[in-house]
Amino acid sequence: MTTARDIMSKKVITVESSLSAVDIAKLMDKNKVSSVIVTKNEKPYGIVSERDILSKISAQNKKPSEIKITEIMSSPLVVVSPLTPADEVAEKMILNKIRRVVVLDGEQSLGIITVTDFVKHLHSMLRSSEDYNKELYQNLIEDWEYWIS
Repeated sequence: MTTARDIMSKKVITVESSLSAVDIAKLMDKNKVSSVIVTKNEKPYGIVSERDILSKISAQNKKPSEIKITEIMSSPLVVVSPLTPADEVAEKMILNKIRRVVVLDGEQSLGIITVTDFVKHLHSMLRSSEDYNKELYQNLIEDWEYWIS
């Protein structure tokens, strides 16, 4: 059974809630991530994504340097444990209409699961399935050729 730990991205950027949207955007660009986890007293309690910056700042013509991340973050976080089955993670994302789920062990952020992580996982499943099917068909053909000769 595939679990959250198996498909999560381990690169998690956490920031304290006092930063501005400009600081967050620069940090996300520097680290090549699409979201950051917002912490308060070192405990995760929100998330800011690229979409939050676009829809809550740029689209509304606000000045990013004057916006604190607590004004645009999504909270409370939707979280799963590292042992949560992947299908339950997907169901949670669908039901909550979200694109990211944070993987927590207690109060420690271990990783994040994004829609992209699910696509990568699905791709690897399909690829291994295709290889299995090719091998199966090849064996059937070889068996058939053996029996008809």
